[in-house]
Amino acid sequence: MSMLLVAVLTAGSCLATDHILGYVASNEIVISSVFNLIAAFAFITVWKKVALSSEKNLPILFLSASGIRIVVAAMTVLVYFFVMRSDTQSIKIFAVVFMAFYLMMLVFDTWFFIKTEKTKQIK
Repeated sequence: MSMLLVAVLTAGSCLATDHILGYVASNEIVISSVFNLIAAFAFITVWKKVALSSEKNLPILFLSASGIRIVVAAMTVLVYFFVMRSDTQSIKIFAVVFMAFYLMMLVFDTWFFIKTEKTKQIK
């Protein structure tokens, strides 16, 4: 489901930047998409392993995964800023696109965790 969300965000970002700016911000969208795909894949892989071995550690996993994701996201943004420091328009677009992707994935992961915990409590 998170992979589908990234795909929808990617398509929506392409359409929005093309409509608003007159061009598709491809580098910014690709970097944001790849970051979130890798983060989602890593989270899914670790989630499955922890859920099978020790369900009581899932809240700790969620907290630590969120912490690691924010640190890696900040490093990604800083690297992009240093690489593209002469192109302020690109930096602004990247910041907005990356933040939109990051926040949507954070909301999705939170919703998924709440749903999973409620289902576990019902059983």
